[in-house]
Amino acid sequence: MQNRSVFKVFAVIFLLFLTTGCIHRLRFRAEPQIRVLLFTGASRATLSSDCDLIVETNGMRGLSPSYSVWEVEYNNGKLSAHIKDKFIKNIGDYVKFYTKKPWGTVYLGGKGYKGGITFKLNGSGLEVINDVPLETYLKGVVPYEIGNLGMDKIEAVKAQAVAARTYAIRKVRNGQNRDFDVYNDVRDQVYKGVLDNSNVTDMACDATRGIILTYKGKPIDAKYSSTCGGVTADARELWTDKKIPYLTPVIDAKSFLIFKGKAFCSASKYSNWEIDYTRGDFYDLIKTNLRTLTGKQPDDVGSVKSVVITKRGPSRRVTEVIVYTTKGEFRVEKNNIRLLMKNTSDPSKSLLSTYFTLKIGLNNVRIIGKGFGHGAGMCQYGAMGMAKSGYNYKDILKHYYRGVHLEKVY
Repeated sequence: MQNRSVFKVFAVIFLLFLTTGCIHRLRFRAEPQIRVLLFTGASRATLSSDCDLIVETNGMRGLSPSYSVWEVEYNNGKLSAHIKDKFIKNIGDYVKFYTKKPWGTVYLGGKGYKGGITFKLNGSGLEVINDVPLETYLKGVVPYEIGNLGMDKIEAVKAQAVAARTYAIRKVRNGQNRDFDVYNDVRDQVYKGVLDNSNVTDMACDATRGIILTYKGKPIDAKYSSTCGGVTADARELWTDKKIPYLTPVIDAKSFLIFKGKAFCSASKYSNWEIDYTRGDFYDLIKTNLRTLTGKQPDDVGSVKSVVITKRGPSRRVTEVIVYTTKGEFRVEKNNIRLLMKNTSDPSKSLLSTYFTLKIGLNNVRIIGKGFGHGAGMCQYGAMGMAKSGYNYKDILKHYYRGVHLEKVY
C-alpha cells in the first residue's frame, strides 16, 4: 500500500513537471519570417521587380505589373510612392511591396531581395525593411559571413548555416516589440539578399534546414568570429560578468586538454600577427580613442604617459588596460580595448583581437597578437580546418559550443 502511495506521488509530480513547461522543446508550425533593416534615414529609393508586385498601404492593396519602376520618397515628414506621375493616394505611414509569385525578386539599390520590402517613416527619413523567409535570409548571409568555399569545406559551411540560423531565430524571438529583428551588417549578420549566392552555401543551408543549437531548450547566443588564434574566448572576457556555459574557452585542436600540434585555425593569416608604431604615434592614437570612449575633452584626458595591461581572462585575452596620463588614470575593459586601439586612418594597424601582448620601448611600440575578432563561440577558420580534417558539421558545432543540442525546430 505504501509503495502504491509513493507511486501516485511520483505520478502527480511527473504530470506537474509536464504541464508547467519544465520539459520544453522549441517548435515552429512553419518556417519563420525575419525582418531585416536594410537602411534608414534615406529620402528616396527606387524599386522594381521581375514579377508582378502586390502593393499594400493603409489597409489597401493593388497590383503592379512586373518591371514597373517605383519611386518612394520622404519629404517634409510625409511618405509618397509613384510610378512616373501616378501617385498612390492616402499612403499613410508605410507602403509595402511583395512579389505575387514566390520565385520573384525585388530589386532595390542594385541588389535583389526575396520576400517583401516595406518603407516606413522613422522621423528623419525612410526606414526600409526586408520581410523574408528565414531560410532565404540565410542564403543571403552565409556567403558573406564565411565566404564562398569549395565542397571540401562544406561541413564548415553547414556549421556556419546552423550558427547563423540559431542567431537569427533568437533575434526573431526577442524582437517582437520592434519594427525589425536584425540589422543587415556586422551589428548582427552581414546580409546582401540574393546578390552572390553560391551552390555550396545554398546546399549547406538546405542540408541543415530548420536545425538550430539549443541550451536548456532555448536557442543559444551563437557567437562566431574569424580566427580564435588557438583558443576561443570566454564571454566574460568580452561582454558580460555572467558565465555562459557554451561560450567558454575551448582549445582549438584535437586534444581538448593539452594543446598538441597546430590549431585548426592555423591556416588563417590572422593566427599570429604584429603591429608596429612609433611610441609617439601610439600614444596619440590612445589619446584620441580615449576621448571617444570617455566623452572627455582633450584637456581633461591629458598626455599619455604609459599603457599597462593589468588583467587577463581564462583564455589569456586582455580584459583590462590602464592608461596613465598627466590627468590621472583611465581604466578600459573587455571589448572596449579593441576600440581603444582602433586606427581609423590606417585600419591595418587596428587591434585585431584582445589576445595580445604589448611591448613598449623608448621609441617604438610592438603589439604581438593572435586571432581576429572577439574570439567567442565558433572559430570560422577553425571550422574550415576541422572540415578539411574530416569532421562533420555536428562535430564542429559541439567542439566550439559545449553542452549544446542540435534540434530541428521546423
